[in-house]
Amino acid sequence: MGKKPVFSLQDFAAKTGVKFFSFVQDGFLLTPVEVQVSLLPGLPDIKFSGLADMAIKESATRLKSAFKKCGFHWPLRQQIIVNLSPACIRKNSLGVDLALALALLSKTGQMDFSQFNTNDLYAYGEVGLSGEVSTPENINLLSGKWAPLMTGKMIGKNFREGVYTAQTLQEIPLAKKAKVEDWRSSLEKPPLPSTCFSKTASLILKLCAAGEHHLLLCGEAGSGKTTVAEHIYHLLPPPEKSFWEEGWQMHLTRPLSWRPYINPHHTTTPLSMIGGGCPIFPGEISRAHGGQLVMDEYLEFHPKVQEALREPLEKGKIRLVRRGLNVEFPAHFLLTATTNLCPCGDYVPGQPVKCSYSLKRCQSHLDRLSGPMLDRFDLLAFSNGWKGKKEVSMKALLESVQVARDFRKNIRKQNIPNGRLEWGELEAMISPEVRRVLPSTTSHRRRRALLRVARTFADLKGDREIRGTHVEEGYALSMKNFYFLKTRMMEG
Repeated sequence: MGKKPVFSLQDFAAKTGVKFFSFVQDGFLLTPVEVQVSLLPGLPDIKFSGLADMAIKESATRLKSAFKKCGFHWPLRQQIIVNLSPACIRKNSLGVDLALALALLSKTGQMDFSQFNTNDLYAYGEVGLSGEVSTPENINLLSGKWAPLMTGKMIGKNFREGVYTAQTLQEIPLAKKAKVEDWRSSLEKPPLPSTCFSKTASLILKLCAAGEHHLLLCGEAGSGKTTVAEHIYHLLPPPEKSFWEEGWQMHLTRPLSWRPYINPHHTTTPLSMIGGGCPIFPGEISRAHGGQLVMDEYLEFHPKVQEALREPLEKGKIRLVRRGLNVEFPAHFLLTATTNLCPCGDYVPGQPVKCSYSLKRCQSHLDRLSGPMLDRFDLLAFSNGWKGKKEVSMKALLESVQVARDFRKNIRKQNIPNGRLEWGELEAMISPEVRRVLPSTTSHRRRRALLRVARTFADLKGDREIRGTHVEEGYALSMKNFYFLKTRMMEG
């Protein structure tokens, strides 16, 4: 009988044919690429194909050192050919190192990957000179749930299934699945302020927070507009899971602990607010996804910034095209804006005019607010009469908002806030009596805003149907004030 053939790890690697994938930047997100390795006789060298950038090419130098420190051998008297497939797109990445190391270890028979029980193994991590494996900060930009995924020690919280972690290259054969923590464990609600408000201001706070309606606050300087706009954040519910996971991708340097709260200065450039660049990055509009965007001194923002809000407020997303790249960012947020109606800040609607500027200059100030953008707000309130009145506490407001929110979710079985309801959904909730009193001479958006606000009034009172009284109560804030402001804009 002949000798029994020896079965080496090289034979195992050839027969199992495990494919290794890593991730490269594609616009804003990370998408997978296959890392293919071939060993050819020749002078020791490593060559890359597939339009790899310099950072990826430099990984070979780091891996040589890491292999030696960890007790692995680097292929000698062989030429290493690395191909990143597909080869037709330019590639830049922070974490191709790990996939390349695994592919080399598999090709040279130095590591067995049978414990993962898969033909496709994904890896994303940086390998140091001593073989330590770290997780790139942008791992949350993965555009899908790729598993099994090998990476280093996790940074922050991880909500993905099928993730394996290892501290060093030597630990990879013993890697275990990372513990998947409930995403709610990362939430930390901000403390409730002890501020008190007037009854009129508290109604605005309740409506905006309970229905998540976009709000525009106008009035004289120092009347409390900014305070109201900022305190709405403390009345909002915990973030929704889908918004939370998407929001993590927009906040890499400062992880979220609650809903996003974005309050940019009015001198912020259109590029910073909207996003752009190459590669494309998200702006403040997208960073507010799932949270609140406060725009204090709204009319002082660049006109391009104001008009760029129109699409996100209507569709909940923003599409950017730069140098042939087309990226769509999520942008579901609650917009609360404040503004003075006059350059001197003294004009008060319905009160004797104290303004020190000419009518023409006042008119030019209001001309910065376009009619189509104004129509995107559900609520418009004037802040005169709010000063110095402390009648309702934040604790009482939170209790009222929570009762209305529970009624909507548990009794009416409606998961989305009223501020995102469309016309067809609202029509199903109104009676014939309400249909007769609805204004027919105004825009579709204004009628939709009226019904949205009326629906929130009904929730605050525990009514299943939108009744005529709710429409009457919502009329001033969702229609009458808008007519007043538009009339003011057309004067002169």
